[in-house]
Amino acid sequence: MTLSSVIWHELCLMGSMDLQLTFFSFGSLIVCLFTAILGLFLLSIRNRSKSSTYLATAILFLSTHALAFVVAYGINSPIAAFHRLLILLVIPSIISMGQFFFFYPISKNERFAHLSLVIQLVIWFCFSFYYIYATLHLEPIFDFTEQIWTFKVVKENKFLGILILLYAVVMIFTGLWRTWVNRKTAGWITATFLIFFILLVFPPVIANALSRAEIISRAAFLTTYTFFIVLGSFILLVLYINTTLDKTPFLMRITGICLGTFFLIIYWISLVSVAREEVTFDFAKLRQAELSILQNQKHINILYSTEVLSKKVDGEIVFSRPLLPKFGNEYKKNTLEGSETLFPNEVKRLILSDISNKPWSISYQFPSDDSKKIFEVGFPYSEYRRYLHNTVLLHVYVLAVTILIILLGFLLFFNGAIFKPLKNLLNGIEMVNQGNLNIHIPIRIQDEIGFLTRSFNDMVASIKEARTALSVYANTLEDQVKDRTMQLTQLLEQQNGDYYLTSLLLKPFAFNQIRNGRIHIESFTRQKKQFTFKKRTYEIGGDINIAENLKIGNTRCTVFLNSDAMGKSIQGAGGAIVLGSVFGSILNRTKLLEKKAEINITPQRWLRNAFLELSKVFELFDGSMLVTGILGLIEEDSGRIYIINAEHPLPILYRNGKASLIQTKYFLNRIGLPFELSEKFTIQSFQLRPGDSLILGSDGKDDLILHESGDGSRNINDDEKAILAHVEDSLGNLEEIYKKIKTSLSDDLSFVKIEYSGEIHPAYSIGNQNHITNDQVN
Repeated sequence: MTLSSVIWHELCLMGSMDLQLTFFSFGSLIVCLFTAILGLFLLSIRNRSKSSTYLATAILFLSTHALAFVVAYGINSPIAAFHRLLILLVIPSIISMGQFFFFYPISKNERFAHLSLVIQLVIWFCFSFYYIYATLHLEPIFDFTEQIWTFKVVKENKFLGILILLYAVVMIFTGLWRTWVNRKTAGWITATFLIFFILLVFPPVIANALSRAEIISRAAFLTTYTFFIVLGSFILLVLYINTTLDKTPFLMRITGICLGTFFLIIYWISLVSVAREEVTFDFAKLRQAELSILQNQKHINILYSTEVLSKKVDGEIVFSRPLLPKFGNEYKKNTLEGSETLFPNEVKRLILSDISNKPWSISYQFPSDDSKKIFEVGFPYSEYRRYLHNTVLLHVYVLAVTILIILLGFLLFFNGAIFKPLKNLLNGIEMVNQGNLNIHIPIRIQDEIGFLTRSFNDMVASIKEARTALSVYANTLEDQVKDRTMQLTQLLEQQNGDYYLTSLLLKPFAFNQIRNGRIHIESFTRQKKQFTFKKRTYEIGGDINIAENLKIGNTRCTVFLNSDAMGKSIQGAGGAIVLGSVFGSILNRTKLLEKKAEINITPQRWLRNAFLELSKVFELFDGSMLVTGILGLIEEDSGRIYIINAEHPLPILYRNGKASLIQTKYFLNRIGLPFELSEKFTIQSFQLRPGDSLILGSDGKDDLILHESGDGSRNINDDEKAILAHVEDSLGNLEEIYKKIKTSLSDDLSFVKIEYSGEIHPAYSIGNQNHITNDQVN
């Protein structure tokens, strides 16, 4: 009998097909309905992402897999054997799980994802055709172990199991890859999805293999299957709707969570109640069998009652039933513990088939009181299935009614209590966004949403009042702006006047150039702060250059100072004024003593005394006014330079068209920081060649803006040697150096250039002319 003839025969008998539900079919029905509702919920999302589509597809294919168990355990007919074809749909479910990772939370490698999908589907289609072809010449058989109709395709089922394992491995590797890719953003979420996908696949598969190997019972498998599928799908739903970028309906979220909770509860309740009903059936039939044997009370539903004879055949005990008509095979179902009856403690429950190998009876085998005889009583197998069917059917009715209550009742309740008030609130917000401030949302219930609605109405009223006040203010805004502009103009003019007076105080210290025989000193200053006063432009800042010709002892020399007072504009200018005043006083005092021939000190000692005097004056400001600078002098006859560097940028030596930094060290702190007179005082000296130029400059020449981004942040140069190229390109000309860097300036800028055109004094040898000497001065 071919497959086509079986299908035709069974379809012709569909009207008489026996629907006989069991606990297994009920548990599978819970999984089937729950996963179907979850899948349809995800498919109902408007403008859903591909990740939502693949997750919905995976869950819906799981639903068809559960439907296969519903058919297998719920229909007692050969047509139920075709549930094996629905089992094949578990592979597309695993494929969809793998595809999910390519698109969650955002798409990644779509071309590779499409190629992977096509390859996996082609392999699945080929195997499915092979699997279906293998069943074409087979007749359905009744599996007495599971009590279902199936096809005996052992080899094909092994191949199916291997294929499921391979697809699951591919899915796991895809999830691990995406977890690694998303490790800095959503890696933990992707890993959580992978864990629950694994829990959806592996525990049921492992439990199924253990039950078929009779290591665990079929009831334990179904419990594992239902628990992991329902709980895993439920957690996946909660996790996804709280992490996806898709707009999931609020009401459907609540309904889905309520359904998931209910399915878990009703399953555990039915697990206990249906299992007890099966025990109740067994004990009832045992009682009828007892009365049939001991009191000879024949029950109308008893198929037979007979004594079972035993004999040894090849060392094994074989039972025979001489009074029983011809039957098919005997299948041991399980061993029951006896109750407090005349029966002994152990009773065997058997299922006997008829000669066509269909289930015929459920029988109970037990010994007599003296254990010398063994009796067996059989009842119709159909009665056993009808009993379970009627019990389970009550649970199905409860399940159906509850689902309707949740889907309809919850929708109606939440629609009125939550959804509509929230929708009214959202509509009100949208109208306010469009500029309508005349909206007022009625408050129906004084709950949390009612509080939000009342707060919204108060907020809209406040906005409306503020807009009215703003409108009045806007009508007079032009006059207010004119008044305020006039006030600001007056304040700015007053401020610029103050700046102007300050700039006048700085003006006496400025110089352009000084010549002293062989020495030529040139000055250049550009302050960052520019201002306009009386239609003329001025500048103010903290950079200051001072130079003067002096005779110190018997040495004619030129003293120079390049300094930068800390602080912006007016604060820096204040420091420069104090510095210029004190240093000018020192210079005037030296000239006065020079005329009276009362000074007889070395240049080094004069520099030390001048620096200490400046430092002590600035120490009076207690750190609020600090100055960096280079104080030095150059001997006219020899070209020997002595300098003190107080945390100022390194001097630049321009020689023969090449610029280089003179690597002095910051032996002294900036002017204004405490200095102990007992400390050693170091003055550095070196020799200039004829034609050399020494260029001193403030940090404005180094703090150049390299790049300025759109958000206002700036990239400042930190290479102190960058200025050397500009010096060489400008041939040491200060004006040309300024032109090359003026667009990148971020601070005040000042230069002092010292040129020497004389000869090297015989006291200083050629070998030492580039050597920097550190002189200790007490």
